[in-house]
Amino acid sequence: MEKNNSKSRDIKELKARKIALKQEMEQIQSEIETSLKEVRHSVADRTRVRYWVEKYPLHLVGTVLVAGFILARKGGSKSENKSHSSTMDVSTASETSRNSFSSLFLDELKKITTQRAVRFLMQRIEEAIDERKSQQE
Repeated sequence: MEKNNSKSRDIKELKARKIALKQEMEQIQSEIETSLKEVRHSVADRTRVRYWVEKYPLHLVGTVLVAGFILARKGGSKSENKSHSSTMDVSTASETSRNSFSSLFLDELKKITTQRAVRFLMQRIEEAIDERKSQQE
C-alpha cells in the first residue's frame, strides 16, 4: 500500500511540477514576445526620420546648413558661366542649361529645407516655452 501511496504522491508531484514548468515556459515566452515587440518598435522608430529630427533637432539643422553650403559651392558661380557664354558651342550650351537647371533646383531645395528646419526649430522652441509656463503654474 505504501508503494501505491508513494507512486500516487510522486505522480501528483510530477503533475504539479509539469504544470509549474508549463506556466513558467508560458511566462518566459510572453516576456520574449514583449521584448521582441519592443525591439521591433525601437528599430522601426530609429529608421524613421522623425525620430532623429525629434531627438537631435539642432544637430540636423546644422547638418542641413553645412550640406546646403557644400552643395552651393559645388554648383559653381554664375559669373563663370557668363564669361564662357560667347565661345560656347552647342554641346556646352546644353551642358550649361543642365547646370543652371540643377543650380536652380539646388537653390530651391536649400530654401525649402531651410524654411522647414526653421519652422521645426521654432515649433520646438514654442513647445519648450509652453512646457515651462505650464510647469511654473
